[in-house]
Amino acid sequence: MNRRTLILSAIPFGLAGVAFAQKAAKQDRLSGIVKSVDANKMTIEMRARKNANAVRLIMYDANTQFTLDGRQGKAGDVTPDLRIVALGKFQGVNLKATRIALTVH
Repeated sequence: MNRRTLILSAIPFGLAGVAFAQKAAKQDRLSGIVKSVDANKMTIEMRARKNANAVRLIMYDANTQFTLDGRQGKAGDVTPDLRIVALGKFQGVNLKATRIALTVH
């Protein structure tokens, strides 16, 4: 195999890797203050800090990673009035979270 053939055959794999990394890195984000939690439905209702009337729903599951003040946390740590930053994918206006960071303000 000559050098040109090797380079031409490697380019598609390199481009596919770059495209996959960009897709994996892009996550949707919601941030605000926890308004309420429904552990049975695995949902968190939050309000935006700048607009208290803007209420959004964050959905989570057993695979969602939680942190509380920078340390590993769990779904049971979510309580009203905590600051929340959730990363995941929007499903309509609601967010299906893969990671949730909580902080005490």
